[in-house]
Amino acid sequence: MVDVDMFENVPIIFGGDYNPEQWPEEEWQTDINKLKSANINAATINVFSWSIIEPRQGEYHFEMLDKIVSLLKKNDFNIIFATSTGAIPFWISKKYPQVSRVDVNGVRQVQGKRHNACPNSPIFRRLAGELVYKLAERYSDEKNLVAWHVSNEYEGYCYCDICTEKYREWLKQKYNSLSKLNKAWNSNFWSHTINNWDEIYPPMMTTDLFSNGKSVLGGAEIDYREFQTDSLLNNFILERNIIKKLDKKHPITTNFMGSQKDLDYFKWAPELDIISWDSYPQPDSEPSENAMEHDLMRGLKRKPFILMEQTPNQQSWHSYNKIKRPNEMRMLSYQAIAHGANSINFFQLKQSRSGAEKFHGAVLTLGSENRTRTYRETKQLGEELKKLPKELLNTCSQAKVAIVFDWKSYWGIENSIGPVANFNYVSEVQKFYKPFYDNGIPVDIVSNSTQLNQYKIVVAPVMYMWNSNFTQNIKHYVANGGTFLTTYLSGIVDENDNIFVGGYLAPLKEVLGIRIDERDTRSINDAIEIIKKGKAIGKASGVCDLVIKEGAKEIAHYSDEVFYSDYSTLTVNNYGKGRSYYCGASLDGKGIQNLVNTICDNVRLPIFNEKKEQVEMVERITSMHRYFFVINTQDKSVAIKNPLPGSFDILGGKNVGSVLNLGPFDVLILSKKKG
Repeated sequence: MVDVDMFENVPIIFGGDYNPEQWPEEEWQTDINKLKSANINAATINVFSWSIIEPRQGEYHFEMLDKIVSLLKKNDFNIIFATSTGAIPFWISKKYPQVSRVDVNGVRQVQGKRHNACPNSPIFRRLAGELVYKLAERYSDEKNLVAWHVSNEYEGYCYCDICTEKYREWLKQKYNSLSKLNKAWNSNFWSHTINNWDEIYPPMMTTDLFSNGKSVLGGAEIDYREFQTDSLLNNFILERNIIKKLDKKHPITTNFMGSQKDLDYFKWAPELDIISWDSYPQPDSEPSENAMEHDLMRGLKRKPFILMEQTPNQQSWHSYNKIKRPNEMRMLSYQAIAHGANSINFFQLKQSRSGAEKFHGAVLTLGSENRTRTYRETKQLGEELKKLPKELLNTCSQAKVAIVFDWKSYWGIENSIGPVANFNYVSEVQKFYKPFYDNGIPVDIVSNSTQLNQYKIVVAPVMYMWNSNFTQNIKHYVANGGTFLTTYLSGIVDENDNIFVGGYLAPLKEVLGIRIDERDTRSINDAIEIIKKGKAIGKASGVCDLVIKEGAKEIAHYSDEVFYSDYSTLTVNNYGKGRSYYCGASLDGKGIQNLVNTICDNVRLPIFNEKKEQVEMVERITSMHRYFFVINTQDKSVAIKNPLPGSFDILGGKNVGSVLNLGPFDVLILSKKKG
């Protein structure tokens, strides 16, 4: 793999997607002049150009690409070169209709849209490989090339006959025999016993999915999701390997989409030279939600990443698409850098005139492009990014807290029928991320296979699916002095979605010192108070476990509003040299904050942001310096205590005092030598 420091000979990459195929050639230089004036120094090109490059099979036309590459080089733009395989041209759909995907309802795509090719189609793989070879052969030696961008935002599944046959082959390799498969899926349920391999079909609306999209056999659903993850990953690997045969200098990536559900990114991460992702917060997202997504992307390799896309102003696909308020884009850009981004890129550099993205934000609009507020703010940000020291980009978080994010638990719990409807795994993880974020405590988001000894606290929220390796990892971590917290709906099933013989939490009964035989579920209107030392510390709704202590000590219990008030809600247990905590109910923010504060106090983890002024504080550290990002995430001014006395504000170019006065969405980057 190419080293993560992909931009060692260039300034911080500040650019975005440019689509010259949508514009007359005579406008390209004018666009570039305006972008240069806004301090843009990079362009991602060729994301969706397959039908122009290869209008008929085997007939390649590179005139347009040659011209735009030449123009970008002439203007000293760095180039991120995409492979164009994210959407197939119409001639493929017409000539090879079996290449098009079949959806979960059994309907084959005729043509159009994107993500429209079956990942297991040998014809698609061959045609995509031929295209990528031609591109790498022609452009890999371009001096302004800085990275390859394979396909675009991989997502979605296919349910065609080819995928069905490949799925059966995949299952044969995994289980070796039908008896092992039937045991794993517990397929005697509802007469689902498999007697021949050709009886196996993907879980879809015409086979084993209910109207709510959930499947009868959880194990089959988990396996199909993993199979499709592998199938799409194999597409990426195919293109990557072709490029690497011709180009061993430039890193290769593809743009991820945060905590999206379809693909297990921890499985993908080792195959990428550097992680990149597209950040599009919901219009009403809290700053902590976007911060967690950045930390998840950084956690895939525990290294810096590329922010491949964000909108410079507004998105276009929500019910209501809010424009970013003054300085909000700047704030979100620095939030990305604070959490590990080493580049800032936009979708898009120039607004589309028509099509599905014509209302999506852009640096250049179709009106007074270089007089808009968005343009002015982009230009200001570009000027500031030039001031960032190169050393900063070689730093990363040194977190002492890890939160385990597990795609199989994500798939499994959201597929389950019960104990509550419309369960949202990502939202539940966010509940336990937010109190650390509010306290200014950095967090790594890690997989269930990550070695944990470097962390003071490990949190595994809603770790529904448990395997033996993770069990041993946690036992070793706690026994050697670690502090572990897990929650309701954790330790429920094995990796095939079967409830453990021995009951809920069976793998960790020793570590947690508790037992659970029953759980209640309550609506938000039926929330109950949680009592700690005679005082209410918060309320619980959703899942409420009736926790029975078997060696653990009680921290809090349910109030006498319910018959199970003598059951515990929060517990702690000593195991070896460490401690394990259990949160048995879906607490409100106040309750979770109380629990997290208790744990942080016990491990003496310093809290940077005690007043919770909606000011985010994130640190990136080098061998020589501490860089402290102070980010006002709100649209109003605030004054706070300086968390790094005696420091220098890089963006402001001045030393700062004991009090920091921050304007709306303001950002300071404080620098101080270590020691």
